[in-house]
Amino acid sequence: MITGSPQNDALNVDRELVALLEKLSGRSRRQLAQEIARDLRRTQLKRIAAQKNPDGSPFTKRKARFITVQQGMKFLWRDQMRSLKNWQFRKGRHGDMVTGFDIERSAVRSFYKRDIQRFIEVKKNRIRSRVKNKQTRMFKKLGTSRYMLTNASADGAAVFFAPQVQRIAQVHQYGLKDRIRPNMEVQYPSRQLLGFTQADMQHIEYQIISWLTKT
Repeated sequence: MITGSPQNDALNVDRELVALLEKLSGRSRRQLAQEIARDLRRTQLKRIAAQKNPDGSPFTKRKARFITVQQGMKFLWRDQMRSLKNWQFRKGRHGDMVTGFDIERSAVRSFYKRDIQRFIEVKKNRIRSRVKNKQTRMFKKLGTSRYMLTNASADGAAVFFAPQVQRIAQVHQYGLKDRIRPNMEVQYPSRQLLGFTQADMQHIEYQIISWLTKT
């Protein structure tokens, strides 16, 4: 049996080939399994880099990312009127902050929100923007030999994800929900990271026949 995913999806080899394989020594079957696992991992990595499912369909794209363009902000800070542009909220060492270009001081300044007495004016526009595909390619980490592992024995070959990334791999493989923040759960679309393509199955069959021919 040749496993193509961490969830034990498997390719059942033709019974006649299995009967012939069983006549080989355990060492010979293990060597064949090593070759199959090696080539299968290579094709899985290549397919993930191409952002495609095993059936050839493209991965569901990420939702368009929203970026917020802040036009301006005015607020009262320690009894002083301050005006910022290109501002953003962020976490500071001692609490939430607002950072932006201080028009009066002609410099980027940061202010703790707790020190702001009141906001007088906040202008912002929300626009939809996508970065280039090359920058948004998914699974750059998962699609590497560091995290995609192989196992081979006299009983079969397997390609699977390393334990530290198996959970997120399963979320994407099956389109599950995942909690990204304590109060936020996201439903992911199914993106089949591991699986057999028609070419994979043909290649495995070819490997087995070639191995049987030369042994």
